[in-house]
Amino acid sequence: MEELLDGLLKQWVGGKGLGAWLLHERLPARVDPLGPENIIAFLTGPVNGTLIPGASRLACVFKSPLTGIWGESYCGGHLAPELKAAGFDAIAITGRADEPVLLVVEDGHAELRPARRLWGLDTFEAEDAIKEELGKDFQVACIGPAGERLVRFACICHARGRQFGRCGAGAVMGSKRLKALAVRGTGSVELARPERVEELTKELREKAREILGALTTYGTPGIMARTNATQTLPTRNWMEGSFPGYEQIGPKAMRSRLVVASKACRGCPVACGKLSEVREGPYAGCRVEGPEYETLFALGPLCYNSSLEAVAKLNELCDRLGLDTITAGNVLAFAMECFERGIIGPEDTGGLELRFGHHEVMVEAIQRIGRREGRLFNLLAEGVARAAKAIGKGAEEFAIHVKGLEPPGYDPRGLKGVALAYAVSARGACHLRHVAYRPNLTGQHPFRPGVEVDRLSYERQAEMVVELEDFYAAVDSMVLCRFLCLPTIGPILWPELAAIYSATTGLEARPEDLRALGARINDLVRAINVREGITRKHDTLPERFFKHPIAGQVVDRAAFERMLDEYYALRGWDEQGRPREVPA
Repeated sequence: MEELLDGLLKQWVGGKGLGAWLLHERLPARVDPLGPENIIAFLTGPVNGTLIPGASRLACVFKSPLTGIWGESYCGGHLAPELKAAGFDAIAITGRADEPVLLVVEDGHAELRPARRLWGLDTFEAEDAIKEELGKDFQVACIGPAGERLVRFACICHARGRQFGRCGAGAVMGSKRLKALAVRGTGSVELARPERVEELTKELREKAREILGALTTYGTPGIMARTNATQTLPTRNWMEGSFPGYEQIGPKAMRSRLVVASKACRGCPVACGKLSEVREGPYAGCRVEGPEYETLFALGPLCYNSSLEAVAKLNELCDRLGLDTITAGNVLAFAMECFERGIIGPEDTGGLELRFGHHEVMVEAIQRIGRREGRLFNLLAEGVARAAKAIGKGAEEFAIHVKGLEPPGYDPRGLKGVALAYAVSARGACHLRHVAYRPNLTGQHPFRPGVEVDRLSYERQAEMVVELEDFYAAVDSMVLCRFLCLPTIGPILWPELAAIYSATTGLEARPEDLRALGARINDLVRAINVREGITRKHDTLPERFFKHPIAGQVVDRAAFERMLDEYYALRGWDEQGRPREVPA
């Protein structure tokens, strides 16, 4: 155990900021992400353990086995407040155990215990077994068979439906033979100004109920209506922008046919999580939290699958195996295009007709990928970039990724701010480090009421993306949920974020102070990636986005390069995207 210096927390706050400092200072350059030297850290922020809405998320940082660069992921539920109550701001893990282990954290103590009995269990089974042994009041984060087999996009699962999803954190845990983390705390969180925190909590809860009603009703799938209407819904492996089967798979269909209850994180009035049950057909009996929008798009339209019940089943399989659903859907869609183009055939798939829309085949393929069964599925477990390179025969043309990370559910050809944001995002194609899709889709500036945003214009997108990235770097250091900090509507935007920071820490901060903090964090993360070999040439998009139009739109290469120049200039980076000064 190590005592954190006050100065370190003042400078980096917690969460992402503290994690960036940790990896910059203590992770050697160019280490194997699946080697014992890699660090995986779970980090809280000053709001965790309070009842402020959105304060239930836990940060996780590591070097990504999927991309080979900065990796970060976040999980809601109950882990963060439990870890805080146990007396820990962060847990950093390095090395490799000789045998499978379980890390038990309880009230100021951390202990590794043998976990051979848990190895091979899926995430639902493992969590049940751990709680049966330790007690139901323990909160568990665990890996499934995919993490154990080092699938490069394996995730870490919590509470039967919450995940540290992107970048392969589950594979890092698997490489360390760490099956799970179990946390229990009975302590309390010390706040600088508890009365002010209570006031803010009440205000924000009321605003959240008023503003976020659509999330309460439909959850995240509600946004599919807008992406489909604007032809920015990725379909058929990014060849189309709207889905003919939308009515069968959209938010209203999901609400009427699948959803049986809502679920909230600790202290949150929004309850955006949806518990679903398949009542009839071949997947009857399937129960899952979700599908979230990203899962719905990736395992639905992207694969041309219009069976909502099949998406729910695929969601459940991914959760049990421990697979990131965004990459899983992209990998399947890539393989389907390769199959239909004759680049791979039945002899490669073990006889599976891996064609678009064949959901029965998708179910089998996901299980083979999660367990690395068969040469092709073992390759697909590497992610689209590595799989395409190994397959050859022109397959790389159909492998859609940025820096090795497959994109989420917003097509950048019709969202020019998203085009830039995907290209520069530190972890690869990402929607959460900037949330630029929302102002692009709504046409409203994220922080300036009344200022319009033209999603098809290249002008002023860079300025918006920079501010969004700085805002969310501060949010992720606090650590707060995106849905309480949505562009334009909040309810937490710069003023509220500064008020929360001041009330919890006792340190006065203005919005411009937090903006500077976010910029420093983004500089530090970029410095980590530069150390790993990232340059301007990596800040780009797949050729399909530059060449293949949807609704008459491509990403114009010259205009994109101008946006990139503007972005670097606003950041104060050189022409190769290198920070001129690395924050100490």
